[in-house]
Amino acid sequence: MATSASHVGSGTAITAAEAFEAGLHVEFPNGAIVLRPSDDELVGPEIAILSGFVDRAWMCWRPGEDAFEYLH
Repeated sequence: MATSASHVGSGTAITAAEAFEAGLHVEFPNGAIVLRPSDDELVGPEIAILSGFVDRAWMCWRPGEDAFEYLH
């Protein structure tokens, strides 16, 4: 049975890793979210946004950038 992203992502992220053409992998205490969308799956200008850091920083992933360079 698959776990919904909202359930998995409802805690503090333990790690976040990205790699060219491998996408984004965010691990939580109760599971992980792996994002590697195809062009057809894109529905907005951002693929993912991660916030809630102690220093109030945030990260944003967009098509054509870094781990998602394969998307145009």
